[in-house]
Amino acid sequence: MNVDLQKKPAGAGCGAGAGPRVAELEAKLEKAHGRLMGMRDQLAAAEKARKDARAALGDAKKRLAAKKRDDDAALSAPPVEHDGGKVPAPEDGAAGGAEGANGEKGHMSSPAADAFEAVVPGESGNNEGPVVEEGNKTSDEEEAVSNAVADDDGKKGSPEVELLRAKLMAKDMEGYELRAKLMVIDTEVDDLKRMVTAKGTELEKLKARLMLNNELVDKLTADLMVKDAEIAALEADNADLSKMAEEAAEAARATSARAREAEHALREGAAREARLAERLRASEHAREALEAEAQRSRVQREQWRKAAEEAAAVLGGRAAGASSSSMDKRRHGPVSAGGGESEGTADKDGDEEGPSGKRKAGGAMRALSDLWKKKAQK
Repeated sequence: MNVDLQKKPAGAGCGAGAGPRVAELEAKLEKAHGRLMGMRDQLAAAEKARKDARAALGDAKKRLAAKKRDDDAALSAPPVEHDGGKVPAPEDGAAGGAEGANGEKGHMSSPAADAFEAVVPGESGNNEGPVVEEGNKTSDEEEAVSNAVADDDGKKGSPEVELLRAKLMAKDMEGYELRAKLMVIDTEVDDLKRMVTAKGTELEKLKARLMLNNELVDKLTADLMVKDAEIAALEADNADLSKMAEEAAEAARATSARAREAEHALREGAAREARLAERLRASEHAREALEAEAQRSRVQREQWRKAAEEAAAVLGGRAAGASSSSMDKRRHGPVSAGGGESEGTADKDGDEEGPSGKRKAGGAMRALSDLWKKKAQK
């Protein structure tokens, strides 16, 4: 009896506990299969030994039957004289006995051969049924052989037959034990088959779940690749933005520097403007002072002009008096010295006689003296 075992390879990536469990069950099944094959070999050897024992028993029975027939024929048939001697006559009986022995031998050997043939096809068939059928056939054959021996002998045979019968019974018992063990092993093999089938179903479920997980992993991998591409794009944008930010910061620093320079320039301009404003105010003050001075100068010039006109008028009058006095001096001679004093006195008196003219002349002289003093101070 062979065990049809189809090993299902555990798929890569299946559950961590299912793979070792299935491998363990397969190892147990292989071990049970080896034990079963060993038991079958032992059973075949026992069957062969039993067949040999049955053949030996048949031979012994034939010998006993032939001997018995020969004895019976020798006792029952009278001696026949032939060529001056006595020869036993029952040749037909001996031949019949031989034929009967051969027939019995064929009858005895054919069930054992049938039983042995029933064992051999059972090894290539299914695991169930042939063992029971084989046991039934063997039991029937043993009963037939025992009945035949009992019928032929009618009583216990010779010690050789009893020994062969004892050996046959021992072989039968050994065969019974081997068949019982074989049935137990068949039961274990069936249990292991059921367990392997259950584990195979569980393995298929795990494979289906693994396929679903693989699909999910593939989907997540695709999503991860998309996210990686997005991250790469964002990193590129970030690099561009960082570069732009650096450029903007550089521009801001340059702008700040220019702003500081402009502020400094503005401060300097404000300072220059303040200085210019101060100078402008000073120049305004100076201009106002110059305008006031010019106004005073115009007033003074006007006063000088009037004073000059008055002085010219006064000097013109003096010149006329001087010319008349010179004519008098030339006319009077040495009296001119005393006359000069008197003239000077007269002129002084004449000047004193005109009080308004004296005041004007004095004012003009004072104005001229003040003007000369201011020019000298400047």
